[in-house]
Amino acid sequence: MKKYAFVLGLTACIACQQNKNASTAVEEGLSQSAALDTIRLALDWTPNVLHAGILLAEQAEWFQEEGIYLKWDTPEIDNYTKKPIFRLLDGEVDFAVGPSEHLFAFAADSNGVRAQAVATILQADRSAFVLKADAQVKSPAEIKDAIYLGYHTPLEHEILNSMIRNAGGEPFYETGHPGRLQVWEAFKQDSGQVAWVFLHWEGAMAKAEGIDLVSFIPNDFGVPYGYSSVIMAPTSMDSAPAEHCRRLLKVLARAYAEVAKNPMESLAKIRASQDDNWQDSLFIQAAMEDIHSHFMSGKTWGVMQEAKWQSYANWMREQAILELSDEQLQQLYTNSYLP
Repeated sequence: MKKYAFVLGLTACIACQQNKNASTAVEEGLSQSAALDTIRLALDWTPNVLHAGILLAEQAEWFQEEGIYLKWDTPEIDNYTKKPIFRLLDGEVDFAVGPSEHLFAFAADSNGVRAQAVATILQADRSAFVLKADAQVKSPAEIKDAIYLGYHTPLEHEILNSMIRNAGGEPFYETGHPGRLQVWEAFKQDSGQVAWVFLHWEGAMAKAEGIDLVSFIPNDFGVPYGYSSVIMAPTSMDSAPAEHCRRLLKVLARAYAEVAKNPMESLAKIRASQDDNWQDSLFIQAAMEDIHSHFMSGKTWGVMQEAKWQSYANWMREQAILELSDEQLQQLYTNSYLP
């Protein structure tokens, strides 16, 4: 009986010590987080190779080196019912990732321009309208009597319609809305024949699954599409948020430069900490091979060109879908926070 009591007492002591150690670890973690500046970032999609720099910097603890605790999430938290730019405008996050047309469509109101791009993740657009190869469509002009699987996003119909007309056809298709995060699965299941996807993600998925695609990139058919993935921030930032922005972009510039230079080594580090998206090695390598050369312009990351913004704006004016003034256009982007 005494032995039993001793064992119980020893077990209790060990449990108490383990609880104490666990509590200490939690307290230390909270203390470390409290010592850092928390930055909230809304991604534009499920974590993928587009976000490689963000994920590499997180894994390498480069954010901590700059005094940042980065808290990111994805549209999966609400099944993409709210666009990242709206979460930014509503103050739910400090920064958001999204396409430049979201700024054209939503950033300006009666109070002025409320959000702007502070960096571009990609220097070249990697989005395309795709069909399955067995549809035997060789040009956007041949897209007829089809169902386009839409996202309820600005300009998608205007862009596709313009591509069709520029190729010599007339738009004649229907639109289905399976849900933004369900578009790709709906496409694979033949719920529609046309989808707008990322070549570096869904395009790579198609190859991995043996699905042959034909793809049409907007810029190849007379639509001067803008930056497909920019980091957006409030237009007006006080000194502290502005400094947070500079430190964030400093880390991301370092991380994306590393991904561009050493894509497979970076991928190995990222995969050690990521979800199921990253566990199919052949697929994820193909995705990285597609995208890594598009992160940098020379030796710089994030820099946006005025001509690209202006060309996109001019096209929108020609389509009678843009009401922003030149002054407002200039407020939609800035390179001033980049290192």
